[in-house]
Amino acid sequence: MKLQSIVILFSLISIAHSAVPTLKADAADKVSWKFKDRPKQDVSKILLEWEPFAMVEDKSSIASDEWSVLIQSGDGEYTPVTTNSRPRGGKYKYTIDIVPCQDHHLKFVLKGSDGEVVFELPEVIPASSSDLIASSGFNLEMPANIQIEQNEDSVALSWDASLCATSYLVVFMGPDGKEIENEVTENTATITEFEACSQYDVYVTAVIDESYSDEAYDTISTHPSASAAEKLDPKVSPSINSVKAQWDAYGKLSCVNAYAVKVCKDGVCGEAATVELDNTLPVLEFTSTGELDQCSDYTMSVKPIYEGKDLAEKVVPFRTLSPPVQDVNIKLMPVNAVAGDEQMITVSWSAVQCASTYEIFQHVSAPDGDWETIGTSEATELSIKGVPCTEYRYGVKVSIDGVQSDIVEAEAAVMTPIDNSVPYVASNLISEPSTDSIELSWDHAKCITSYRIKICKDGSAEEECPGETIEIEDPSTHNLTRTIENLSPCSGYSMQIFATTDTDELAAETTTFETSAPAPTAPENLNVGLNAGTNKIDISFEPVACATGYKVYKTIGDSEEEVLDETTDLSISFDSPEPCVQFSYGVSALVNGEEGPKTELLGDKVPPKNGEGPKLIIDDKFNSTVIFILETPDFNQKCEIEEYHMKYRNLGHMDEQERTVAASDLLEGKIVLDDFPGAADNGMFIEGRIKYLGFESWSPFVSTKNPIPEIVVEDGNSILVPIVIGVLVAVVVLVIVIFFIVKRKRSQDKYDAEIGDGSESKKLKDNPEV
Repeated sequence: MKLQSIVILFSLISIAHSAVPTLKADAADKVSWKFKDRPKQDVSKILLEWEPFAMVEDKSSIASDEWSVLIQSGDGEYTPVTTNSRPRGGKYKYTIDIVPCQDHHLKFVLKGSDGEVVFELPEVIPASSSDLIASSGFNLEMPANIQIEQNEDSVALSWDASLCATSYLVVFMGPDGKEIENEVTENTATITEFEACSQYDVYVTAVIDESYSDEAYDTISTHPSASAAEKLDPKVSPSINSVKAQWDAYGKLSCVNAYAVKVCKDGVCGEAATVELDNTLPVLEFTSTGELDQCSDYTMSVKPIYEGKDLAEKVVPFRTLSPPVQDVNIKLMPVNAVAGDEQMITVSWSAVQCASTYEIFQHVSAPDGDWETIGTSEATELSIKGVPCTEYRYGVKVSIDGVQSDIVEAEAAVMTPIDNSVPYVASNLISEPSTDSIELSWDHAKCITSYRIKICKDGSAEEECPGETIEIEDPSTHNLTRTIENLSPCSGYSMQIFATTDTDELAAETTTFETSAPAPTAPENLNVGLNAGTNKIDISFEPVACATGYKVYKTIGDSEEEVLDETTDLSISFDSPEPCVQFSYGVSALVNGEEGPKTELLGDKVPPKNGEGPKLIIDDKFNSTVIFILETPDFNQKCEIEEYHMKYRNLGHMDEQERTVAASDLLEGKIVLDDFPGAADNGMFIEGRIKYLGFESWSPFVSTKNPIPEIVVEDGNSILVPIVIGVLVAVVVLVIVIFFIVKRKRSQDKYDAEIGDGSESKKLKDNPEV
């Protein structure tokens, strides 16, 4: 870029005499610079162009080999530009590397024969933005001189800052490949999330925008905890007289370089051996040196060695192997079983050298009996409680170095005695009650000759207890099964099984059980009816066995079926619906929360109330016709009328007439009597009643006398029209009569004034009839 003319700031370092170069006033115009822009813009390099001879008044005053260009980065010192210039027509061009994130200043030194002049370019080469720096391909320097300081619960990292880096990517990678990654803006970082006694690789990368430097690398081993050895899992392989162990030292405790290993027996330990870490091998290995006792219990302790810390050791128990043993079965003999007090049986056998454990087996003398394990022992005997009056056989197996021998049986079976001092308990008794029976199964003891089963219902008398006696005919019988029937469902019972030996019947332990409930059924004998006295719906039904409650369902009119109530009563009452409404009810039983089938819905229609008759309303009457309405009482509004029954007569003029009219024959709900002479006057008598659809009874009569019928006035049909007309005519006639009377009186007065004297006038006044 070509610089505009600006005020030239310069200083003369030394002017010895007139041979010293003198700068022109426009010296700054002879200097230009720009960022390198081919093949793309690179803000880490500038292209400088200047004209040294054009900058001075006398170009002969400077020597071409005596000038120099200096550059300052940031607040640093000026340093000479060492790149070679390319002269072209008096112009000198340089390509200069710069630090793009810092401001730069240029200084030019021109020397003459007797002195020099220094020109400092006023314009600053500005620092570039981070995105420009990254896009121009500027290579950040790799962070150098990583310093690591380890504390108990943190690791502090620091390094020399990389010029122009805006942040640093710090990666902490453990031996298992797990990474801890942080990005920081300063050249320090603190790591707190790490495993104790682990070796970590530390990587630090300088970052500017999306541009990264090369990674700086270092390693660190974190301090171990006091219990670090618990992470070890030594694999111990004992032989007859030695032991070998291997463990993953680097993977588990990478900070430990050596271990002290010792072998102990009964608290006495040999000299500890030091095992050094060898990172060329996948595992660390230890082999004992002294001869160990065969088939003996030992412990091996592995203690990590770490400077400045006393770490706990890892202790692993093991057992040396045994030499090959011949005729193991013979060495176990004899195996003996002896029955003692309280049905205790003691099994004993001979000891076998190097045996680790003995497993004891029991066989019940029965057709389907089989060997079953009853325990293990490291000693040479075992005691177990047997079932009274039962014959057993016993056997033993021995294990040596994990290999088990065949079973060695006792020479004779043993019979446990029965204890008659305590109530007898049937062995392995299984009872399965149902709704009306119970199935029993138990193991038979050889010394018992018969059994008596006694079952009593709770609250029943002794003589009401069913039972059964069982005689044992086959001595080899092992299991007995019996079913006691005719029990009551969902009832509690007590049960005893008495055993008889050769001499006495033993007392029996009492157990209890409860029979189950059958599946619920629909209640029987459902009765649903309207109680006329209470005006309620009464419902009753028979109880269902074991029912814990009942659900009552209802439908009223055309409504959907719904649950009305849940009850434990066998008879209940509900408010009656309105008259002439259909109702139906059904009931289902609940047994332990399970609902059974519902009864058929039973019901009827509520009859109409007949406390009072309908309401009689005279709609119109004229000539020989009467129109009236028989209106349903308010309490029977749900009832539909089937027919009407009327009686009527004209008082003093006709005999009583009677008529029945179907509701379907009415016109707009009105009854018309068109054969009623004299209907236009009020000397008539009408009474009527109604019959409701679906019912045989009639309502009470209602008449024009009781109550007095209402007369309804309607436009165009009212009997008041002729009455009003008659009244108007009478008024007109009366007015005319009054008019003529007044006129006549006035004429008489005039006549008296004209022809009569006073006496005559007085006479006429005193005698108006003359």
